[in-house]
Amino acid sequence: MSAFWRDIAETYVHPGRVMRRKAAAGLSERQLLGYLMGALFIAFLVRLPVVIPLSHGPMMDGAPPEALIGSYFVAVLFFAPLFMYLVAMLSHLIAHMVGGKGDGQRARLALFWSLLALQPLMIVTTTLGNLAPLGRFGALAGIFGAAWSLWIWLAGLSALERDAGVKRP
Repeated sequence: MSAFWRDIAETYVHPGRVMRRKAAAGLSERQLLGYLMGALFIAFLVRLPVVIPLSHGPMMDGAPPEALIGSYFVAVLFFAPLFMYLVAMLSHLIAHMVGGKGDGQRARLALFWSLLALQPLMIVTTTLGNLAPLGRFGALAGIFGAAWSLWIWLAGLSALERDAGVKRP
């Protein structure tokens, strides 16, 4: 398990290296789906403290709070994976148009692993964003987290698309 956490920590500094190592290990589609579902479940739990107060607000119009929480659960754990597969496919097609040599599985690895590896950062930025005294600092933390997340995903995708045709010992 320590290799897993070491890979997560290294992803923040050298995403391409981690992605190439994972691709060389030959991950199955089942493992990739595990990465995605783990990331989405953690995201669901992290955002739950934000969703629960909304379930008592005026927009619910008498509906039970469980209705909003249940619909959020369905959206995150059933519809978000479909959307993420679409994003991975589109990113692979775009990379292929600009000379990428990878395949769809490598594009899914880049997206799904980066989503999972970025969950600790998401926890921190969401927590900072929810602290009222921080105000603008919390919003800046969210913007910084989003920019860093995008960089990690694109750096990993770039490394996998560029190195796909290269055989390494």
